[in-house]
Parts: sequence; C-alpha cells; structure tokens
Amino acid sequence: MPGAVVTDVARRADICTSLIYKWRREQRKAERASGFVPAVVVDEPAAVSPPASVPAITVELAGGVQVRIEATASAALVTATLRALR
Repeated sequence: MPGAVVTDVARRADICTSLIYKWRREQRKAERASGFVPAVVVDEPAAVSPPASVPAITVELAGGVQVRIEATASAALVTATLRALR
C-alpha cells in the first residue's frame, strides 16, 4: 500500500523485513518479464485484403479502427486479442 512502512508491515505479519523486500523484488522482476510488447501501427493499407467469404469476428474500436480475427485463428490467439482490447 502506498505510504506503508515495511518495518510496520513486517511486525504486524510477524515476518522478517528482508522477506518483504525479497517478495517485492521478485514481484517487480515478474512484472518486467511479462510486460507488454509495444505495437507498431502502420498507416499504409494492407496489400491484400482477406476474402469476404472467410468467417471472422470484426471488432470495431473508437476512431473507426477495426480488428478482424479469422475463424482459422487459434483459440489462444482469439482469447489474447480480446483480452488485450478490453
């Protein structure tokens, strides 16, 4: 919690202060390892448009931006894409 004093927290939990620092370092390391990768947006239109007959999910975002997920996409890709758009 912002403004908390590590010594007070450790005393209330009856643990060593160095353990809290260790947990905090491990958490920060894990956050850096699983961070987002920057997206590159290109203003150029795609060279080839997918045929209209391919089943797909189209998500429309603010500003007229559309994200199209084709039916052949893996479930993991669809899940990751929709979570990222949330």
